[in-house]
Amino acid sequence: MPENYNDPMMNGQMYNNTNYQGTIPIPGKEFQSLPQQDFNTPEMRGSMQMILSYNIGEYVVIEFLIGTDRMMRKQGILYLVGTSFVTLYDDIGGNFIVCDIFSIKFVYFYYPGQRPPRNYNTLPNSSGNGN
Repeated sequence: MPENYNDPMMNGQMYNNTNYQGTIPIPGKEFQSLPQQDFNTPEMRGSMQMILSYNIGEYVVIEFLIGTDRMMRKQGILYLVGTSFVTLYDDIGGNFIVCDIFSIKFVYFYYPGQRPPRNYNTLPNSSGNGN
């Protein structure tokens, strides 16, 4: 059974992972995106796009390979999956993050209500090594 979440960006409205698809209401602003594609085709079965599109509304941390030896993490609610991109909603910062799907190496899915111990969307300071 889906668990409900209270998101301050939604003015106290409740949502869960079964009804989170679509536009997130933000006062005075609306994120414009394409309609969700259907990846349930013979060519796309078993692809990263299909797996991710089946999990829209779930909280994820995604690791991306940058160049040949650097990994970067981004986290958020899986908002939209396209052929060559994935969009995350950063519920902490209230931002949308559009990411290159072909750089994805690992995706961590979290149980409803759980979040990672740190925010991977913030850039490290110049003396730090974290991402």
